[in-house]
Amino acid sequence: MYDRTFDGKAVNFGVIGVDRGSLTIYDDETKSWWSQLFGEALSGEMKGKKLTKLPSTMTTWSKWKELHPDTTVYIKRSIPYNARFTAETFQNFASMPAGPPQPTEVVLGVEGHVQAKAYLLRRLAKNRVRNDKLEDAPILVFLSEDHATSRVYPRTVDGRELTFDLAGGDLLKDRETGSAWNAITGKAVFGDMKGKSLEPLTTSYALWAVWHRYREDTELAEE
Repeated sequence: MYDRTFDGKAVNFGVIGVDRGSLTIYDDETKSWWSQLFGEALSGEMKGKKLTKLPSTMTTWSKWKELHPDTTVYIKRSIPYNARFTAETFQNFASMPAGPPQPTEVVLGVEGHVQAKAYLLRRLAKNRVRNDKLEDAPILVFLSEDHATSRVYPRTVDGRELTFDLAGGDLLKDRETGSAWNAITGKAVFGDMKGKSLEPLTTSYALWAVWHRYREDTELAEE
């Protein structure tokens, strides 16, 4: 998801095709071609320009409805629809065998100011909470029980670095204060930190081959 305002003007986009697993989009104004995954113009007048990525959530419909029960969805019946990203899809990705990353494996990718890091879904599934670092900044990486929903947060709150453990389901507990946190919303729901919130970093689910092709400098998180 991107802010499509560029240089103060709203830009209109469309899909032109798929390039090795990633959508290629174009803008009506200059006809430049863009990477859907990274929001960067690949060719044309805008080549090298980047859109501002916004936080978004890849999840199941049932999980989304739990969080936002008033949500409505527009479906155009005349367009063929295939349910590609189902709970079963993510379970299959999470249960792939150990070994070197395969091109068709799904990763959770996150970019810092300069560096990028990727987490194989199957590795995250083994231990759904990771206290990690990106560009020396402490981050929290979380994967839900159904392996469909992920979150990456800075884990420094009010200048204090917190360490998180799984407390069951979508709940986390920090070791420093014993407060309980909703891992999906990032809000502390019990304890000294109640009312505090973690602000999610922008992330992307992508095939490893596609992510690595655009970010060859990516650090791949270990087991």
